[in-house]
Amino acid sequence: MLLPLAFPAYASIQDISGPQINVIESDFNSEHTTSFVSWRTENGLHHTAAGSSKGSINVFSFYPTNAPRSDSRARLTVTPPSEHNPPTAPSSSPSHSRRHSRSLQSPSSLSFNQALINVSARARVVSGVSREQVEAPKNYVDFEDEPGRLKDILRSNSKHKRTLADSILPNFDRGVVIEQSPAPASPPLLPTLPNSPSGVSSTSKNKDDLRSLLSATNSPTFPPGSLSAPPSPRQLSPHFDGSPSRGTVKSSIILDPCGPGHAASAMRYIEAVNLLVVLQESGNLSAFDMRDSTCVATCECMTMRSYQDQFWKWEAIRIVSTVDNTYHILACASPSQPPFAETFGLADEPRDSKARLNMFELSVGDPHGVHPTRFERLASDVWQVNGPATGVELLVDTDGSFQLMYINSTSYLVTRCLTIIPAYEIRARGRSFTSSPTHSQEDHRSLAIPNPFKAFGSKSAESVALLGQNNNSGTEQESISPTIATSNLGRVRLEEEESLGIVISSPEVSLEGITARYGGMNERIIGLAWSNTDITGFTVGEQEGSLTTFPVPFRSRGRIQGVHFTDDEAFVVLSDNISHYCLRRVDADNNTATTSSGTSIIAQAIQTTTISGGSSLMLSWSRSSPHDVLALRQLRSGQKEILVHTFNPRQDVSTKQQRRIMWRAQSPSSGTIPGGATLTSVLPVELNCVLLGYSDGHIRQTSLPCLLQRRNHVRPPPLSAFSPISGSDVLFDKVSDMSLPSSILNMHLVRNDRTGERFILGGTDDGGIAIWTLESLKLHARFTPFIVPLTRVAQVLQSNDTAGPLRGSLLCVSGDGTVAVVSIDGFEMLYLIPGASSPIARIYVGGDDNNRAILIYADGSARVWDVESGEFLRAMTEEKAKELVDAGGWINISLDKSELTSISISMLSGSAGPVSLCTLLLSLDRFLKYTSVNVKSSGLVLSSSSAPSNATLSQLRAVLSALLTPGLSPDIDEICENRLGTSPSPSTVGFASAHAATIYHHDHPVYAWSMSAKVSADRVLAIVSVLRTLSLAEELSHDCQTVITFYATSLTHVVGASYQAPDVAYLATQWFDSSNDVRQAAKTLFDAGIVRLSDEESIALVDAWQHHLPCLQPSMEKESAKSSLALFICGYMAADKYSLLSTSSLIDISKSIALYLHDESSAHRGLAIDLCARGFQIWQHYVDAMAMLRALYTLATNTRKETISAQNIGPQARLAVLQIASSNTPLFMTTLTLDILNPKTLDQRKAVMQLVAFMIRKRPLILYPNLPRLMEAVVKSLDPNSTASRDAVLDSATEIIGYVVKTFPTVDFHMATQRLAVGTSEGAFIMYDLKTATQLYVLEGHKRRPTACTFSPDGRRLVTMSLEEGVVLVWKVGSSFTSFFNPGAPPRQGHGGSLPFKTLNFNVGDEANMTIAGTLEWVKFEWPAERTVRLYIRESVLTFST
Repeated sequence: MLLPLAFPAYASIQDISGPQINVIESDFNSEHTTSFVSWRTENGLHHTAAGSSKGSINVFSFYPTNAPRSDSRARLTVTPPSEHNPPTAPSSSPSHSRRHSRSLQSPSSLSFNQALINVSARARVVSGVSREQVEAPKNYVDFEDEPGRLKDILRSNSKHKRTLADSILPNFDRGVVIEQSPAPASPPLLPTLPNSPSGVSSTSKNKDDLRSLLSATNSPTFPPGSLSAPPSPRQLSPHFDGSPSRGTVKSSIILDPCGPGHAASAMRYIEAVNLLVVLQESGNLSAFDMRDSTCVATCECMTMRSYQDQFWKWEAIRIVSTVDNTYHILACASPSQPPFAETFGLADEPRDSKARLNMFELSVGDPHGVHPTRFERLASDVWQVNGPATGVELLVDTDGSFQLMYINSTSYLVTRCLTIIPAYEIRARGRSFTSSPTHSQEDHRSLAIPNPFKAFGSKSAESVALLGQNNNSGTEQESISPTIATSNLGRVRLEEEESLGIVISSPEVSLEGITARYGGMNERIIGLAWSNTDITGFTVGEQEGSLTTFPVPFRSRGRIQGVHFTDDEAFVVLSDNISHYCLRRVDADNNTATTSSGTSIIAQAIQTTTISGGSSLMLSWSRSSPHDVLALRQLRSGQKEILVHTFNPRQDVSTKQQRRIMWRAQSPSSGTIPGGATLTSVLPVELNCVLLGYSDGHIRQTSLPCLLQRRNHVRPPPLSAFSPISGSDVLFDKVSDMSLPSSILNMHLVRNDRTGERFILGGTDDGGIAIWTLESLKLHARFTPFIVPLTRVAQVLQSNDTAGPLRGSLLCVSGDGTVAVVSIDGFEMLYLIPGASSPIARIYVGGDDNNRAILIYADGSARVWDVESGEFLRAMTEEKAKELVDAGGWINISLDKSELTSISISMLSGSAGPVSLCTLLLSLDRFLKYTSVNVKSSGLVLSSSSAPSNATLSQLRAVLSALLTPGLSPDIDEICENRLGTSPSPSTVGFASAHAATIYHHDHPVYAWSMSAKVSADRVLAIVSVLRTLSLAEELSHDCQTVITFYATSLTHVVGASYQAPDVAYLATQWFDSSNDVRQAAKTLFDAGIVRLSDEESIALVDAWQHHLPCLQPSMEKESAKSSLALFICGYMAADKYSLLSTSSLIDISKSIALYLHDESSAHRGLAIDLCARGFQIWQHYVDAMAMLRALYTLATNTRKETISAQNIGPQARLAVLQIASSNTPLFMTTLTLDILNPKTLDQRKAVMQLVAFMIRKRPLILYPNLPRLMEAVVKSLDPNSTASRDAVLDSATEIIGYVVKTFPTVDFHMATQRLAVGTSEGAFIMYDLKTATQLYVLEGHKRRPTACTFSPDGRRLVTMSLEEGVVLVWKVGSSFTSFFNPGAPPRQGHGGSLPFKTLNFNVGDEANMTIAGTLEWVKFEWPAERTVRLYIRESVLTFST
């Protein structure tokens, strides 16, 4: 389980007098935005996602324009930016605060007496604000305080001034209502909008609330020239400073991989399922759930990435919806230069106008997690079209058929019918082909390849790809014509091409995009194609080849960023001018025509609305908000802002724009921080040693606790390299002694294997290399051998004798492939091997004289060098180099292997800017395993500062501080801060998935629990896991349990209706995938989760999972992760709520448990054992209960080495046996005695008897009522007539008898005579002879339950006692002459009848009143002489003569 931990306070260090820098905003300002998408959710909130050139995505959420942001932080009466239920918080006093205070008026963890806010869902969604009258914060501008000039403008009826106010006021779209407050009436300022709710005009709703509308937090600033009429907004009011108050950065997504060459080149939002599909230029396709910005699916557009052939840049995606929750995605790539082209100075050669395509099926998962969201790749790598990637479109008709449409290199519009072949048909074809090798490719039963493919024969990559046997070389693949009439590409089948005609008449025009749809203007297809400045429309009729084009009048200084259809007869164009068009059918005289007209009919685009948007980096339009266009701009100061432009297509063309600033960065770009240094590299060595490289050339050392917690210290001095304290809120342990003149871009840990000393090798942005000692951060050496920065470091050990002159050296590889060889002893530059035209892939050293080096490059070339002389020997291909290496005498120098650093914390792969650099991945499993050992070994000396665990506790407290969400409960906050030692943390916690890390930015604790059930589960699991480890310290145990209880059970009451309860399926998954420390916490939370579920939710969950139970799956799927997860969820649900489940469900669950339990090779026997212990009383009705118990007996006592596994299920099985024995004693004892008396094998009998010994030690009271049956079975197992059986169980039987005699006072054994006396609950004592394994006789003298018995030292007397009767009986049990004549009868007691030899009464008062457990502890006999016995009852001592 990985936890992304962000520490933004260390992103930059600066003088205390400098401005506060927001690392998120600063990073966003400096990065190049490559994609921008927006959408609007059902609750009326706007959202945007901005992808960068380095592979990061920032997600923004925007409050409704009437929601005061200050109130949202302090009181949470504002709907937060969430796509589901908005967070609510406990009610609080009406006083408002500008800054968030931790002492919230919220219910405590122990009592929930205070009333929660009870606001209807409709009120929260529509209004977004409380109806409570409150005092406005001071930074809200009061209308009465506005300058007189502004009053005149707003109260004027002139058209010019009305339009200006109209531009300033926010647009009131549907779902946005501003609360009215008493204010003087004003004349109407805005026209009635058709989208106003309930048909009420915006004027009537908002004319009374101008005071709040014109506040500083609501009033955006527009750049000069954006308004057509003076005066400018700057002249209107000094309060119009453009400071937006509605937007917030919700999260930052860091893709994996990230960095140069992995830009987020295209993004599309799927409104119906709230998914964001992201395409990286390197070919990674990912889907993100925008409720919590987590990655839910990912795949590759190409099966392999090679630099030998044409490099492809994936830059466009098309998405169409087919059946429910299934989407087909077409990814398009253009020929491009590799990301290192600029580094190597490769010329930007003219590229062919062709595109590579691939198609995917996106299946959206179900809400219960049974079928996760996933991509399925449908096409092979060889699919190409002769045209640009931007000119490809995918359409789906109402009947579900696909149409591929593209504009080829000759500007012709080409269409091809596309069919998706079912997966089962592909598998069937493959079996048909492989089962009959004599089949020809013309056999329609194996491959439906038409005649056009005959010329290619077996070399056809497209036909071979159908069978998944694509072994052709890249050259052969390129030779295939991209316009073959009919072809199969994996599961994609393309029909014949249909060339319809020329769309763009100017060959010099570069096509930028195409969009089309079915059914427009009553034609079969209507579409639009555009370049940077021109747009051409086209229609395709029902008749073959009936293509008609029409011009679209458009003028703009900027390039066209997108064209979108709003419906069948309207579209919007995004550029500097945002224009809305409607389509109509006209005849030759430009009159509106109908289909019945006999004249020629053409389509005509009429511009209805145009607004000036100004210069923008990116523009985005979404179908969910068709009248809004969101724009991303960058100001001259370098700060970026997001605006929304609102247009009404029903209004006149000359209508002025309505726009408002949604968000603006307040911090400068990351490279423009005055008087400071920015973080440029991170190297986590261990938990208490994290190295940070900065742009000022210094390395600074800190620790994980310092990164995650603020340290209280005095006001620091100005920024100084030699001071351990630098910055306003940052404390470092060490700082390097000398400053380098350039930034430190990367650091590597190396070790001298001869001395054991460790060093830091760093690369700088000027191509330099520097080496520091790890212990003191003292600079040892510095070189500048490269033109481009260092990228990788490999170490050749001294012990490697075959490395020749490279022994004991460091191979430093730069970005251009240059290799600098540095000696680790003395740090001298030894050799320099020049670079090539692409990066190095592998290095081999050796050869005949161990003086050669083979460098294999990413483009498939290889070079052989003489290391000592630096002489270039020869060049060859990669294949030839491999042949040379296979001949022997060469060793591989791994470029990816470095000195092992911390196993608990690691960096994100690649670098996407300061956000990724300020994020470390904490492996929670390894971290807790390490810290728990230290805490356990520390004992009770935790309060001592010199205790070994003091640093461990600091680490646990730091991680816990970052995970906790203070502000929910004052009581819990007090416990955490004053008793557990946590403190408010400036760090943030994210969510890590397989291919992305998401960092959340929220300013209120409620938001952390209001995103999604999965994120809530991940966070609470981490909290409980850390608290469980911290509770190993005895003095903290009670407080840790209190906090665990709060976060596991009380959040639903504290957070309110917006609380997203932890996902039980996610917790179950973590139980399988995590270490023991985390899985115990996952089990605790899972149990709490299923208790919280309602009956309907419980039934729905089981119904969704029960079809995947192991007993219902084929043999190959019984051990699958889904089957075991289904048993986990359904099994524990049935154990707690079995009455809700049907009989068939209970049967399937019981059979699945038995299946895993009896399968010796199963990896999930531990799960089956735990479920047996949890619900055995349920399963016993549906399966063979005795067989289940016998399996547990075997697992509990098996000690064979071959049966011991990593699961260590022996202790778990023993605990299960104890629990079953306590809850179902009769069945347990019956099975136990039967297996002792009639075992299938001797090993089984031995195992059962070992189990009996275990039970006697652990749970003696369970066996007490059944001692007679048990001892009878043990005695019979010693039958001398069965020598082999007796020898096998003798040791176990002897052990059992010894434990029984030692534990139970009612059983005694005399060694010399081999007699065993066993008391029964009816008052009788049974005498056994272990020599013959027979019962001798029964002594019946007590009327009530006996308490104890004992043999005299000579074995001739047996003394029995009953506390309930208050009597001691003495029996003669020695052998006599008469016993030979009356076998089975007790010996004569010296008088007639069966009365005991002596009867002695006693009375000890209240001391005789004790439980059975008390008798085992407080009653015992002692023989001071052969005929004198002493009886101890608690403190009483009685002596009797026998």
